[in-house]
Amino acid sequence: MKRILSGLVLIGCAVGAMSAGADERFKFDAYPASAVSTKAVSKIDWKSNPDLADGRSKEAVERVVGQNANFAGHFVVTSFGCGTGCQSTVFVDVNNGKVYKAPMQFPTDKTELPKVSGGKAHQASSNMIFMSSLDYKGTDMVQSDGVVVFDEKSNKFQTVAKSKPYKLEME
Repeated sequence: MKRILSGLVLIGCAVGAMSAGADERFKFDAYPASAVSTKAVSKIDWKSNPDLADGRSKEAVERVVGQNANFAGHFVVTSFGCGTGCQSTVFVDVNNGKVYKAPMQFPTDKTELPKVSGGKAHQASSNMIFMSSLDYKGTDMVQSDGVVVFDEKSNKFQTVAKSKPYKLEME
């Protein structure tokens, strides 16, 4: 009987969490890109972000050469590891090869927010991307999830929503 009750409580919590996390404000079509480029990245402009011109970051950025835009109409998203518990993401502009560091660490499709947009972290026709960041609070690893939007007028990336950090359970 205890197992049945525990199972029902667990299912109830999961359903409640899923419906509470789905935010209808954050759908891709609410943040449309004005145009989607058909160009592929042809070269990287390392002068635009010289800090990324070495090691793991350089390899990850160079991998996008030849790829078409997959975010905000003219960016290619690429991520790479930067140490234990560290990830980083950059956006490479297909038009000029400029490299922009993302305001959060990595795209995410594993949280509740992307579920209202088909379970994807980003798409070429939208200026919105779902992202997450990791941090340590004492010995605990915590994650914050957020929504980042590319503002075409200011040519800047803005974090428009961010969750409170929550503890990650380690296996």
